[in-house]
Amino acid sequence: MLKEKILKVQLRTKEPLRIGGKKDPLSGADNPVTKIGGKLVIPGSSLKGVLRNALEQYLIDTYYDNGIWKKELEHFMPCIPGDELSEDEKKLVSAGKYRDQSGTCRYPCTDRKCGNNRSHSICPVCYLLGSMGLNGFVKVPFLFAETSTTELYSSRMDRATKTIAHGTNRPYELVPDGTVFEGTLTILLEDTVLGWKLGEPRNLGETQTLGDKWLEGKKVDEKAQEDFIKTYITDRLKAIKVIGGYKSKGFGAVEISVS
Repeated sequence: MLKEKILKVQLRTKEPLRIGGKKDPLSGADNPVTKIGGKLVIPGSSLKGVLRNALEQYLIDTYYDNGIWKKELEHFMPCIPGDELSEDEKKLVSAGKYRDQSGTCRYPCTDRKCGNNRSHSICPVCYLLGSMGLNGFVKVPFLFAETSTTELYSSRMDRATKTIAHGTNRPYELVPDGTVFEGTLTILLEDTVLGWKLGEPRNLGETQTLGDKWLEGKKVDEKAQEDFIKTYITDRLKAIKVIGGYKSKGFGAVEISVS
C-alpha cells in the first residue's frame, strides 16, 4: 500500500516570467512561452530543476564549512547529475562542494563511470527527487495558470548609428507579473510493499553502493516525518525566488506558497 501526502503549490509571479516553448507559426512570436492545451504552464522539469538547486544550496550552506564538509557529514554532499560537467562545474567539484563523477547517484552501480568507486551513497537530493535507476519520494507537478500572455519585442542596437539594427526587432511572449500558477505535489510517505518510509534509509537489495548512508540508523514517527518534509521539501520550495529565463532583463522573480 502507498501512503501519500498531497500539497497544493501556488506560484505567483512578481516580475514578468519567461519559460520558452516551441515556436508556433500561428502565434507570430519567434519565442512563445510554454503552453499545454492552450494553458500557460511551468513544466514539472523546470520546477524540479530549481527545487534541486534549492536543496543543493541548503545542504552546502548547512554542512559545508571553510572548504570541507563537517565531520561525518560527507554523505550529505550533493551530486551533479549528467554525463559531462562544464569547466565551471568541475571547479565546484574541485572545491569539494559537489561529488565528482564517480560519485554521481545511480543504482545499481554497474556503470563504468564509477570506476573503482563502488562504495558511494545516494545523495539527499537524489533520495528525494530520484536518481538514475531509482525513484525518489517527491513527484514534482506541472503548474498551470488561466491568464493570457503579453507580447514584447527584442532588438539589438546598431553601435554605429545608435538605432535598432535592421532585422533584429523580433516578438516574444511573456507571462505578466501577478500571474498565479497552481499544481499539486505528491510526497510518498510510505510504500509498505517495498518497505520504504520517507526519512528512513531504504532497504535496497544491491550491495554495490552504500544506499541512503546520510540517513543510516534513522527511524521516524509521524512528527519526525512532518519535520523532515518541512526541512527538505516545503521550506526549500518557499526558498525559490527566481525561475525561468531572461533574468538579466528583469524577468523571473516569484513567490511560492505550499499548503
